[in-house]
Amino acid sequence: MMKSKNNEKFWNKFYKKKLILDKPSNFALFILKFLKKNNTKIIDVGCGNGRDIFHFRKNKIDFFGIELSKSATKIIKKKLKNREEKNKIFNDNFVNFDYKKNIQGDFSIYSRFTWHSISKKSENIFLKKMTRIPNLKYLFIETRSDKDELCGVGKKISKNEFITDHYRRFINKNDLLKKIKKTFKIIYLKESKGFSKFKNEDPCLIRLIAKKK
Repeated sequence: MMKSKNNEKFWNKFYKKKLILDKPSNFALFILKFLKKNNTKIIDVGCGNGRDIFHFRKNKIDFFGIELSKSATKIIKKKLKNREEKNKIFNDNFVNFDYKKNIQGDFSIYSRFTWHSISKKSENIFLKKMTRIPNLKYLFIETRSDKDELCGVGKKISKNEFITDHYRRFINKNDLLKKIKKTFKIIYLKESKGFSKFKNEDPCLIRLIAKKK
């Protein structure tokens, strides 16, 4: 709980200062053709200021967003004019969110840079919850790898958990794959730099697309 609260404070300050781009991420661009081909609505878990949500919306992909930061949630809702669309944005923790209650029909989970923001315990809770949702179709993940140069920087919590100005848990590809394969069929998996270059930063990331069995 404390990690969640600390991250919430960090991201509230972050989005109030508007320190992030409005253009879509490379990951959102990467999966767009797949989304159109498979006709699935997307739930952006940890959707930030909505940069990827607005890209999906522009390309007629039905969307929902879950965001821990109240500041970021307000930014998105302010840009959305339609009340029905505003109601698709939830200020909540995506691990604890009630998907069955709030989302109707088939959907897919889109997690960009949020998987490494939760503890291993929360990851297990979330994945267990996903196994119990019959209308979940696909899982799209882009997350920091334990091969990333920031792994080891800051206050050490565990082998791959560190706190700088906020909490990060760097993900081991094989560990993630082992968990995901229990319920999902892997369609795409790659660990590399070059996915999300920004100024002088080029993090080592894991990209994964998986289909519910």
